[in-house]
Amino acid sequence: MFFYYLASSLTPIEFGDVAELSFLELLEKFDANLSTSQKKEFEVLRVYFDLENLKKLFSNQAPDDFDLRGNLTKKQLKEAIENQEFFPRYVFDFLSQHQASKDLLIHYPELLNSYFRNEAEKASGFLKEYLDFEREWRLLLTAFRAKKLKKNLTKELSFEDPKDEIVETIFQQKESHYFDAPAGYEEFYEMLLGAKNNPLYQYKHLAEFRFKKLRALVQDRPFTLDYLMSYALRVAILEDLRILNDIKGQQILNTILKDRE
Repeated sequence: MFFYYLASSLTPIEFGDVAELSFLELLEKFDANLSTSQKKEFEVLRVYFDLENLKKLFSNQAPDDFDLRGNLTKKQLKEAIENQEFFPRYVFDFLSQHQASKDLLIHYPELLNSYFRNEAEKASGFLKEYLDFEREWRLLLTAFRAKKLKKNLTKELSFEDPKDEIVETIFQQKESHYFDAPAGYEEFYEMLLGAKNNPLYQYKHLAEFRFKKLRALVQDRPFTLDYLMSYALRVAILEDLRILNDIKGQQILNTILKDRE
């Protein structure tokens, strides 16, 4: 199915732009044109924001930090957790294993990884490519930092399947003093080297890397659902950049990098 009018009505965006429509405004614009199954794909994308909001609930962050781009309001999120509704089984399995707030926050990266892995197994097309990509760069970032800080790489990725292709690639280098990025991640690796100890620089360049990747994934798929999803996610990246500051950048990186210290 093609969305000629809808896709052509979207203003082209470049990294650093202020998007004409917000992520939520885009969803409202798309809504009338999507089937139930197509809306479900957007719902899967938005679960990421729901999980981030779940983490905020357990960390007692300020109410205005709640991300409205998720599927659930704050009240609905609390009800979903209490009644074990909406979320897939792996979310509730995680919550039952990590009931203390501190424990949940320490192991939160494992939940995020489960989201990317489990949803990718059920997905196809751009949705699968996106979920795989988001999981891969996080694992590579963890591996890079573990090498830099001389941490135990096996321990850092203890919850991963060692037979997984990207994990196997990482473990093959665990005895090496340096980490070489796999094919397709050379620019990512150069960005990490150039960032040094500047978290804001690193986050902004990581955002640019993700933005370019999401655009490249659909460059030969104009007027498709894949294009609409890619566009919305790129707008979300631009929105995050607008509210970024140095302290927030450090907080975000600590989460992504699985800082368990």
